Amino acid sequence: MRIKDSTVFVSGTNRGVGAAFVAGLLARGARKVYAGMRDPQAARFDDPRVVPVTLDITVPDQVARAAALAGDVTLLVNNAGINRLERVAEPRDPNAARAEMEVNYFGTLAMCRAFAPTLERNGGALVNMLSILARVALPSMGSLCASKAAALRMTEGVRAELAARGVRVLAVLPGAIDTDMSRDFPPPKLAVTEVVDAVCAALEAGPGAADDIYVGAMAEGVAAGLAADRAAVLAQFAAWL
Repeated sequence: MRIKDSTVFVSGTNRGVGAAFVAGLLARGARKVYAGMRDPQAARFDDPRVVPVTLDITVPDQVARAAALAGDVTLLVNNAGINRLERVAEPRDPNAARAEMEVNYFGTLAMCRAFAPTLERNGGALVNMLSILARVALPSMGSLCASKAAALRMTEGVRAELAARGVRVLAVLPGAIDTDMSRDFPPPKLAVTEVVDAVCAALEAGPGAADDIYVGAMAEGVAAGLAADRAAVLAQFAAWL
């Protein structure tokens, strides 16, 4: 699809990758960008093409209102997500895993369901921001990995359902990105602009291009390693406590 003249909804835009998506899409000529965020009063966008929208993707009424407001959308970027930096068996906060599933899986699923009719009607694409940790467990973030793995399987299901309706569905699986969410992860890390550039390039590549987007050397290396020797990659990550 063409980014130029598109109408886009991006969730989780208060900062980090979400804010970078808004800026990058505007720079590529998007006609309008709905910027979903928990606190629109904190919006930093000085561009008349940006429409701040109050959105917590775990609140059904807010998701429904966002979809009703943005009936002209041709691209949905599900970027909102959380990382509680918790293990699975021995967490400091036993509620962290549930919170991550509510946002990273159920919230993203709710957005897919709410916007699917609009994307089908207008013709467009859907992007789910995931992580390479959807494919391998890092013990120090074990519950995040589980939520992203669930979101990857869900994305594949949505892709299969919407393909016949002309809606392309991308799963974006980057390595560590230089944001607050990955503050405890050691470098090197991807710049947020690298992620936006990779996603926009994949969208504009059109039919026949890959729909699972591995961003950065780390993600590409993990994907290649899993294909060659899955057990070795799992053992390598399991040792990273």
